[in-house]
Amino acid sequence: MRLPVDPVFQFLLSTMAGVFVFLFFVGREYLRGLGWLLGSWDPNMGCATEDELISKANRNALLIAVLLLAWAFMGPSPYRRNWEIEVLGIGTGMLLAYVVIIRLAASRVKKLRG
Repeated sequence: MRLPVDPVFQFLLSTMAGVFVFLFFVGREYLRGLGWLLGSWDPNMGCATEDELISKANRNALLIAVLLLAWAFMGPSPYRRNWEIEVLGIGTGMLLAYVVIIRLAASRVKKLRG
């Protein structure tokens, strides 16, 4: 028998998973090499410009949102308890990471264009 998981803890873990999944999808080419680990951090995550980073974030947010909607419409899972909390948590984490990426990229563009 498994111990019940606190729904708040499950939501927070799902939110963190959503952040990491979204950041991995946006910067997967950049994260494949070890330059980010051994060298300096690129705020554009391997993209040439901020506009390219924003468009990549838009595409990946749309892809993950479609996958989450499909997961939500499939209905309850007999294997996972509180599955709707996981869908909501991953969506929240994705949205948080998306907003942070867009805000930082937009502020860098505004600073460059002066």
